[in-house]
Amino acid sequence: MISPQFSALNAPNLIAARRIAVGWIAVGWIAPITFTAVLCVVALPQRSAADEPGLADPATLSSPASETPQSSAATSDESTHDDAANEASAIPVHSIGPGKRPPDSLEPLIEFATRAQLRFESEVDAYTCLLVKRETLEGKLEPTHYIRLKIRERRVDGERLVQPRSLYAKFLKPSDVVGREVLYVENERDGDLLVRRGGTRLPNLTVELDPEGRLAKRESHYSIVQSGIRPMLEQILERIESEIDPDNIKIRYFADAKVDGRPCQHIEVSQVERRSNSTFQVAKVYIDIEHELPVFFSSYAWADNPEDDPVLQEQYAITQIDLNAELTDLDFDRTNPQYQFRPEDESEKEADSDLP
Repeated sequence: MISPQFSALNAPNLIAARRIAVGWIAVGWIAPITFTAVLCVVALPQRSAADEPGLADPATLSSPASETPQSSAATSDESTHDDAANEASAIPVHSIGPGKRPPDSLEPLIEFATRAQLRFESEVDAYTCLLVKRETLEGKLEPTHYIRLKIRERRVDGERLVQPRSLYAKFLKPSDVVGREVLYVENERDGDLLVRRGGTRLPNLTVELDPEGRLAKRESHYSIVQSGIRPMLEQILERIESEIDPDNIKIRYFADAKVDGRPCQHIEVSQVERRSNSTFQVAKVYIDIEHELPVFFSSYAWADNPEDDPVLQEQYAITQIDLNAELTDLDFDRTNPQYQFRPEDESEKEADSDLP
């Protein structure tokens, strides 16, 4: 049983934001490191949405400025225009309500993640969502990225692969990646990604890339192949159980939080003392009450000056989630008429050193 303090979280299905960062031609995504943060943090004063680094001020939701999804997500694809028209509502905006007494340990979270994993593996075959992510890379806070995702989970019957893991991603924002498309199907193309570059320079260039190669992770820590609900659940459990010192954490729990206007529970875990293996100081996760899964995650590193506020490392929101999406083989086929990959005889298989 999950403890009473987590009664609002008592059904499984943790989807956490994984790392989908974008190199010039590809793709990374909320990574395993993400959830070390979820459970390793220092208690900070509450902040408003406007104070949260990388979060949009509510006033920008109706703004026509170039940084809004409506203006930056437009492409020649009519369906993308329709998507972009709805993007403003997906900007993660939250508020924090009165605090509740936190649990005394991480056991409730471990139980919750375990149940979520079991339920997900048995009930969810495919889903769609919008990922909103922001990361600090090489000391620079990058622009917010908006990525539409379709994911179909791997299914086996004994040793026979019944359904390969498949992923399609379309980048809606910012302008230097708008229209980028990424396709991955397990066991196809020798395990490579199919990538349409998008953006303003050579947008139609279509290449195959090693998902673990330098270019595929040029502006991210992890490959997009590692994205999704199940990989994140696995990482949560692995890192909670193997990397966290329960004697060096504090946990805060808030009710009445919101992400994208949806009621959530907010959990903040803190690392009290900086250890030699500490990579972050603060992390926050928001769990959607209706979906019973995480929909927002952020982590903060120690500042160089101990007197300064922690520095945002990564921030992810997953919105517009459809866990009952009816996806077919066509959704993961380069010939889908809604996609803009070049025909197979025109695409290229590139080595890292060959690309501009």
